[in-house]
Amino acid sequence: MADDRDAAGEAAMTTTRLAELCAMIREHAAAGTMSGRKVASICAMIEDIHVAGAEEGSRRSKRRGWWRWRVDDSSTRCYRQIGMIGEGGYGVVVKAEHRRTGQTVAMKMPHVADAGELLREACFLAACRGLPYLVGLHSVARNPRTKNYCLVMEYVGPSLTFALHQYMDCHGRPFPEAYVRRVMQQLLTGVDAMHERRIIHRDIKTGNILVSEDGGSGGVVVKICDFGLAICTAKEAPPYEQVGTDWFMAPEMLLRKPDYDELVDMWSVGCTMALLLSGELLFREERTRDLLRRMFDVVVVPSRKTCEFFKSKLLAHEVSRWRAKQQPEQNGGGDRLRELFPETMLSQEGFDVLKGLLTFHPNKRLTAAAALGHPWFAGAAIDDASHFGAAALPKMTAMSD
Repeated sequence: MADDRDAAGEAAMTTTRLAELCAMIREHAAAGTMSGRKVASICAMIEDIHVAGAEEGSRRSKRRGWWRWRVDDSSTRCYRQIGMIGEGGYGVVVKAEHRRTGQTVAMKMPHVADAGELLREACFLAACRGLPYLVGLHSVARNPRTKNYCLVMEYVGPSLTFALHQYMDCHGRPFPEAYVRRVMQQLLTGVDAMHERRIIHRDIKTGNILVSEDGGSGGVVVKICDFGLAICTAKEAPPYEQVGTDWFMAPEMLLRKPDYDELVDMWSVGCTMALLLSGELLFREERTRDLLRRMFDVVVVPSRKTCEFFKSKLLAHEVSRWRAKQQPEQNGGGDRLRELFPETMLSQEGFDVLKGLLTFHPNKRLTAAAALGHPWFAGAAIDDASHFGAAALPKMTAMSD
């Protein structure tokens, strides 16, 4: 009990520091005063967040030391680039090796020199120091030639998207329930730790979850990465903007409800679970209206009270149109989720978790802590890889390099 109180107190202190530092970064970025000296000062504050309360991280993770800030590695010249990991609208992520130690890392390099956004992401990574199933931060490094900054993070492995495609290519089917359960248990543990610090990721999807073979236990470990769209709600009040990936986006964010909370992440986790089980995106539509109609068909048509909660004219209009087109006996909605995930694919206990995550009304949606307490996870070995052999993972990792 005392340890739990200490951990809660440390998490609260970290959240306060994180919120204050994010506010400072926003102010300097908006005022155009993000000088090299100011960046160095902020990096020192991030280091304090990174190091302070490390005992809490060590209680949650048996591995020590990898999250410590590397002050002597603050130049990109300390690293030799090995190859490309991925590229997006924000920038590129490369695999690199430390020239002195030989340690493999991942380096995130933005296309545009925006120190404010990069430092914000560093803050979130530092606040999640040492916590399991979240990617660790090594340092903020600067390119001496371009003067641009980049994030140096632990190298994990290929994305869960890549791992799923490789598994389907080899086996002709998506992951079995037993493996999905273990992945979900790890994913929810990481999300719960984030939410405890009042961090909302806002872009959880298989592309932002990395897969690694844990050399200690021989099992498979997944880690959430890319905190570029994350926010801390401790001191950042609504309205919150619409960001993320439409196909994994919760209804309240899709409808631009300005005061959403961490439960938007839980919908995204539910979409991720559905993809791992079926091999297909559950809500793959291009327009907001079409996404809503797909949600009506698969999950449920929102009730009048739910529509009033969302205060969305678009939602009310689409619900009216949907009901007008249905037969009287169908007016209750689609609720085809069980049809898409039959008991041959997913047990009743597993389905209860999926349905709880994919609940249209956020106030009725499962939290990460509530989901972890569900009987589906009882007795599950969180790092067991018996259904996703360790022999297959090195091959996937090599192919992704």
